[in-house]
Amino acid sequence: MQNFEYPMFTPNEKAKLYKRFTGDITIDIRKNETITVQGNRYVYIGKFRWIAATDKTENEYQPIDGLLTPNGYVTIKTNTLKKFENGDIIVLDNELWTIDGDIRIDFVYTPKKVQTYQYLQLRKVI
Repeated sequence: MQNFEYPMFTPNEKAKLYKRFTGDITIDIRKNETITVQGNRYVYIGKFRWIAATDKTENEYQPIDGLLTPNGYVTIKTNTLKKFENGDIIVLDNELWTIDGDIRIDFVYTPKKVQTYQYLQLRKVI
């Protein structure tokens, strides 16, 4: 198990990671009838260094005629050992982004397996 994070040089301010924790509460309505209420909470986990792996793409789309909705995508790479999942929120330069897509982890074998970078596909939160 790797526990040493290699240094990474970046001009960017450290990003903040917030993980989603769900608390499912079951409520009995009648005999043999229950509903589940889900409470989503985001908890601050820590900061990590990052650099952009692709250019930031920002545009607008219209889900309904006349309703312009801003939209943005970027892929970043980081050397942190933190575990990421889809739905986690990341704050980059005071903008909210959510992990939405594949999380790719690169390794190097020297002779042990050592993690080098994680690539995160992010979508802008409006």
